[in-house]
Amino acid sequence: MISTRNLTELPTIETLRKLTKSLAMLDAILMPVWDNRYYSFNSKWAENEQMASMRNGQGDGWYCGFGLPGAFLKGFDHESEMSPWSMEITKVWPGVLDAVSDTFKSFATEPAFSMEDTTFCMWRGIQDAQWNAGKISFPAGVLPQLEMEKSVLPLI
Repeated sequence: MISTRNLTELPTIETLRKLTKSLAMLDAILMPVWDNRYYSFNSKWAENEQMASMRNGQGDGWYCGFGLPGAFLKGFDHESEMSPWSMEITKVWPGVLDAVSDTFKSFATEPAFSMEDTTFCMWRGIQDAQWNAGKISFPAGVLPQLEMEKSVLPLI
């Protein structure tokens, strides 16, 4: 099970890029109307950058930026106890974004990624041997396997 407590199940950057491209292509074939698709992939997001995304129509989704520094994946599960909207003062849960390297600043500050709506985030530098996540203070009672709702990352 993929969890921000154990990122070993996440694929390599290139495998993730191929998987997200494949999901977007299959979704485009099955659902010609873009507004009705879950998955998308923009191969020309910016110079030397690509972007994959998923949105389920219920407020959950993720964005993955691929670029020269590596890959940056952030997501939002609206039912998560870690949702910024479940707190008295709306803010991203402590630790989720705190350790993001400056290398990924362009992704971590990208307005299209709606960073204020983040319940999980991980990144992997091109030279990194593994994925990274922040040191998160998880709420009491949150099981590791439920941190990233299966509806948000169903096939990754």
